[in-house]
Amino acid sequence: MNMNYLEWINQCTPTRWWHDSGNPDEIELALKRGATGVTTNPVLTFRSFQSQPDFWNPKVLALGDDFPTLEAHAEALLKLVATYAADKVRDIYEKTNGADGYALGQLNPGRAGDAEGMLAQARRVHSWAPNIAVKLPATAAGIEVIEHLAEEGIPICATINVSVAQAIAVAEAYARGKEKAIANGVKPPLCIVVQQVGRLDDYLRDVAQDMKLGLDESVITMAGLAVAKRTYHILQEMKSDAIIMPAGLRGAYHLTEMAGGRLLYTINTRVQDMILEADPPQVEKIAEPIPAETLSQLQRIPEFVRAYEPDGMKPSEFITYGVTQKLLSQFMETGWAPLETYMSKKKTSRWI
Repeated sequence: MNMNYLEWINQCTPTRWWHDSGNPDEIELALKRGATGVTTNPVLTFRSFQSQPDFWNPKVLALGDDFPTLEAHAEALLKLVATYAADKVRDIYEKTNGADGYALGQLNPGRAGDAEGMLAQARRVHSWAPNIAVKLPATAAGIEVIEHLAEEGIPICATINVSVAQAIAVAEAYARGKEKAIANGVKPPLCIVVQQVGRLDDYLRDVAQDMKLGLDESVITMAGLAVAKRTYHILQEMKSDAIIMPAGLRGAYHLTEMAGGRLLYTINTRVQDMILEADPPQVEKIAEPIPAETLSQLQRIPEFVRAYEPDGMKPSEFITYGVTQKLLSQFMETGWAPLETYMSKKKTSRWI
């Protein structure tokens, strides 16, 4: 029997992939294609409500409108989608004894610098279902929270991660928390380290253009992969249990160039379709290095160097990096903020 590329990835390599949306119809299709988990976030939650209102609106109305804060209202709507997704992959979670089969529940992006607030929300989010992993930003505050979550056995997904330095900080915090968990008789949880490959490319493309560097597009599209590959090999050297999740894919190449690694991809329906249509060669490429000339060209961009070098940023700089700010704004303005008042009579003063 001939396998398509997504089937080959799952059955013949250590690479696995999750579905990237909260749309019920798309989740069903992705599970048939071999997805083993589901990514949700505020933006994907709001998009799902917009794309399938007949499915979601009765559930939203059933929640009522008597929430103490707008944040509580948004959190309740996130719970609807996250628990729906978690239920769809619960059997995978049980069959793998918690190694796979999760849905992601993302924290309020407005709390990216608030460790205490994120920790409290993280505990609530995980309480929704045992196979919900808490998705939080790889800021200095987020790194602090990750250590606590690992110690408590709460599964983790460090998102808005766009640099080697952030990934190392996440892996180190997880290792500290894992050691405490084991000492306390707690099962160490899953830890995912997102690498926003496509979004880093998008950012660096703008920077390179503004600097008038004249870099070819073929160079720019290797930037996120260069950072992700370097992160992968460094975490291997650290013998870290943290798993890298390439995200924000812009084409089949973001998958094919790292195929064969112990990775968890998150792939939306559009890119799944692109991969299946392209039907690329079924070859493991995780060990293939980024060409030296390509790296040399990329290193002309100071912002790439910050993302690529293990000491390129201090934790205090994680929240100020350009891609981090772009993503926090996106999650807030096109996801969390609309959810705060979705189908609610309450008004927000956020934009006044």
